[in-house]
Amino acid sequence: MANKIREWIEDRTGLSNLLKTALDEPVHGGAKWSYVFGSALVFLFALQAITGIVMASFYSPSSTSAWGSVHYLQEKTSFGWFVRGLHHYGSSAMIIVAIVHMFQVFIFGAYKKPRELNWISGVILLLFLMGFGLTGYLLPWDQKGYWATQVATNIIGTIPVIGDYIKVLHQGGSDYGNFTLTRFYALHVFILPISLLFFLAIHIALFRKHGVTPYWKMKEEVIKNRVDPFWPDQVFKDIVFAMGIYVVLAGWVFWNKGAELFAPADPASNFLARPEWYFLFLFQLLKYCQGKFLIVGTVIIPALAMVFLFALPFIDRNESRYPSKRMPFFGAIFSGLAGAVALTVIAMVHDSHDIHIIHQQEESEIQSARAMKLAASGIPPAGGAAIFLNDPVYLGEKIYKDNCIGCHMVRGQGGDTGPDFTDFGSREWVAGLLKNPKDAKYFKESSAMPPTQLPDESLLDMAEFLLSQSGDLLNKNAESTERGKELVLKGNCAICHPIGDKEQKKIAPNLTDYLSVTWLKEFIKNPSDPRFYGARNKMPGYDKFTDKELNALIQYLFTLSKDRILTSQKEEYTRASKYTTLQKKKRTYVFGLTAPRTITDFKNNNQYVTNNAYFRDYN
Repeated sequence: MANKIREWIEDRTGLSNLLKTALDEPVHGGAKWSYVFGSALVFLFALQAITGIVMASFYSPSSTSAWGSVHYLQEKTSFGWFVRGLHHYGSSAMIIVAIVHMFQVFIFGAYKKPRELNWISGVILLLFLMGFGLTGYLLPWDQKGYWATQVATNIIGTIPVIGDYIKVLHQGGSDYGNFTLTRFYALHVFILPISLLFFLAIHIALFRKHGVTPYWKMKEEVIKNRVDPFWPDQVFKDIVFAMGIYVVLAGWVFWNKGAELFAPADPASNFLARPEWYFLFLFQLLKYCQGKFLIVGTVIIPALAMVFLFALPFIDRNESRYPSKRMPFFGAIFSGLAGAVALTVIAMVHDSHDIHIIHQQEESEIQSARAMKLAASGIPPAGGAAIFLNDPVYLGEKIYKDNCIGCHMVRGQGGDTGPDFTDFGSREWVAGLLKNPKDAKYFKESSAMPPTQLPDESLLDMAEFLLSQSGDLLNKNAESTERGKELVLKGNCAICHPIGDKEQKKIAPNLTDYLSVTWLKEFIKNPSDPRFYGARNKMPGYDKFTDKELNALIQYLFTLSKDRILTSQKEEYTRASKYTTLQKKKRTYVFGLTAPRTITDFKNNNQYVTNNAYFRDYN
């Protein structure tokens, strides 16, 4: 029965003849490990195609849903993190193997007559691979991809005459938006794969026509007399090498726990963009080509490099393939490689020491952790960036920047007519206010309150007592609170400030529940209330804020201090205090779901092991 089915298939398709044609290629000079790189690239392309198809079945190419669809694939789908990791790191593997293959071809002199078109089609394929990296980088629509792709399109825009048109064509308009994403998606999923397959077919056909290029020292009689079949001799080496690449790639994905997904793209942020590693050399080159010389780095040098690669088979007319006979071309190729490597290393070393980049990386990790946690509760229809509207800290920061930053300073940014809110509401901030209310950080000369003439330790005790009333103070010290209570209630403070009855009024603000959520709400709404500053007040009231907006603003103010607990995180702090050794205990594993990830608590930089951004019980 099986023989009849095989005969029927053979009669209709001629499959055995097709396989014989594909696998019976003679390898003159014998099968070699140096010939495996081309096959490895075909394997990696197939891997990229398979993982890309899986990802496309979940992906939504829209600026409002792209990030959410990638988040769903990576965090909610069984082994989605692994598939995306293979695709993400597989692109880098393709670039590495392609560069190695190109240099192997160059060293062997495989670009010489009659293989000129093999070389040219290979250079075109390398450009397509770079195009895949560029277009795929934007598709998650996260911060890193969004801003790094803008760097690339701005470089394109520097091309004389046609640069702006090409830039607008790719962006789908003057700014980044939905059309930008859909056009990059079309390029990445349709245009580039079809184009690459076309040139790959040409490349393989030309390779089959001319055969492999043997080692230059191999004698002609050896080349003629030793002929190994492509199957199984060379195929075995190709498969072993391809499987080795897959093992390394899969191990790298597991080691990194998948590909990182940054916070959703925010066009209003000041993200310091850095391209993927294989474009870093060009990015660094632009730093040396500023002003009127910018075109040298963006157009002239890359164009000359491409022209040289395309023209190489025609300018190196020496029939000898010995490297010693081609030293000028070896010098040009390897000096270009050395220059690209040097520029890449310089860029990496610079970024590793740049305080702005380091701070941004820290902020990016915090923001990404925050995004993952918020997205676990659902993503609004408005898109990935809208998840932060459910985060009171983010909303509060926005309200602060819209209404308060003109008078109040935070970390050196903002106005100075009101108190500096850097570390607002901490023990040190309150102690400093007690010590010298007329300090430039507080009320300056407008303050009617005299300095408190006590040692710093006593001032901190007073601050401990005042803040302990709020119920939102971290690491309360009972002894310090008692000492501070005695100093406040039996000292001069109680003469001017009511304490204990929040409706009582005196000549100075009521300190009952000082700097608690309730106290701050009422104060922000109406600082001219007699319970606060009365007629002496100079701050406008903000009774226009909704209760949600007031809560958000106060949550943001609490984040400025290391001593305050966010209301939205009280449950987490309770859990953290209960499980003091979370990372050392055994976690419940859900088969196939996201690998264990470390989520940073963006309040106190504590870390908890989580799965899909949900806290799980540890046994």
